[in-house]
Amino acid sequence: MPLWLTYSLFATLFYGMLNFLYKVAAEKKYLNQAVILISASSVVISAAVVLLIKRTGFSEFIPALPYALANGTLFAIGALSKFKALTLAPASVVFPVNKSNVLFVIIIGILFFDESPKINQWAGIGTSILVLILISSEQFKISGSHTLKGIFFAVFAALCTSFSMTAGKLASVNVDRNSYILLSYTIVALISLFGYLRRTKKEEEPGTFKKPGILLIGSIIGVLNFAGYGLVLKAFAAGSMSLVQPIFTLSILIPIFLSAAIYKEKLTLIRILSIGLSLVAVLLIKNG
Repeated sequence: MPLWLTYSLFATLFYGMLNFLYKVAAEKKYLNQAVILISASSVVISAAVVLLIKRTGFSEFIPALPYALANGTLFAIGALSKFKALTLAPASVVFPVNKSNVLFVIIIGILFFDESPKINQWAGIGTSILVLILISSEQFKISGSHTLKGIFFAVFAALCTSFSMTAGKLASVNVDRNSYILLSYTIVALISLFGYLRRTKKEEEPGTFKKPGILLIGSIIGVLNFAGYGLVLKAFAAGSMSLVQPIFTLSILIPIFLSAAIYKEKLTLIRILSIGLSLVAVLLIKNG
């Protein structure tokens, strides 16, 4: 198995679990800015520990800063939009729509990075997109106006993610990755802090972080994010963005099935079929 595929599969697993924890946080009605602030801070701490262990100098920060500014800003806006979407619609609606960023990423990879998938890999890309269409079309049939608001925020988050991934692709081959991650998530934390202070009343601030489980869930999200994003950057450096992203898109299945098991969100034949198609997509892309 090629290294880029191994990195992509493990990143898919980590981000699937991470996205389910966003759903848990939304169900518990945690303030979205607070959750993202905690998780981003956890990423910064994790990256700082790795940089100290590797004794990476501050000189690596300067070339990474422009990429980090782009990624951090886009990621923060996208994460806040996705969290908002989860308060308005089921996970089985939000995650498939949010993963529509795969289309934008594939186009960017082909047009700007001269990527050219083989015939089998095109079939795999098409199969992964079919999974997305199947799950999304099922949800659109049953969605109401309340759910449609969630879809709007999920689409906006997808757009932010596609441009964020492009910044990550450029950074993965041009700068120190851990320096880039630390700077990116420092920006995410600052944006989240600004949003938190702006939206939270003075008398409510002390109680926000005392809610049962918010620090634990936010921290776990952060650790999974650090590990997952590091793997995504390694996959981008070792392989094509237009192949990595379709694999990464399959992470939508993990929160959907966990939400079905824990929150009793309906599990249909189409969603079960999607698992089989996902495995086909991975095999086609792997053997291209």
